[in-house]
Amino acid sequence: MQTYQKMLSAKNISIIALFAALYVFMGSLVGLVVPALRGYPAHFFRGLTMSGVAAYSRRMWSASIMGLISGLIFFAVVPAPAPYLLPSSIVAGLLYDLSLGKGYVDTCRNPKRVTLGTLVSGLGEGAVAMAILTYVGFFRVQFQVLAVIWVAALAANMLLSTLGAQVTLLLLRRYK
Repeated sequence: MQTYQKMLSAKNISIIALFAALYVFMGSLVGLVVPALRGYPAHFFRGLTMSGVAAYSRRMWSASIMGLISGLIFFAVVPAPAPYLLPSSIVAGLLYDLSLGKGYVDTCRNPKRVTLGTLVSGLGEGAVAMAILTYVGFFRVQFQVLAVIWVAALAANMLLSTLGAQVTLLLLRRYK
């Protein structure tokens, strides 16, 4: 009986898939409506939905599965070649789940742990995406400019992800 409670049920996997679809839809919609934002709202929505799916399912690896599903959706539907979306989405979910650590049932709703998990997740996702973009030659600038781009992108990812998670925490407080 104890093992069953720790496993993800079909219902939980369905909910995780819905959260992943919501994340992809909201991030894409804002990207289409305001293209000048260049995908930054997706970081906010990732923080919101990833912390939301973990808090709702209360099961370890729920954010990782959401990262995998959303990464696969991005891989399938983004028309431009975006080799960083799948690995960075997977890393974001893994780091979020690992940051919450033991006692996931309790820590997935703990404001400090959710904030920490979101910061680490945003940092990991941003670092993977920036490393891949740098490796494929997307940035053809001097090293100093590249360093500023990296710091700004990582900071924006972490800030927006954390703001999204704070919305989840507000909802958790309101509807406890």
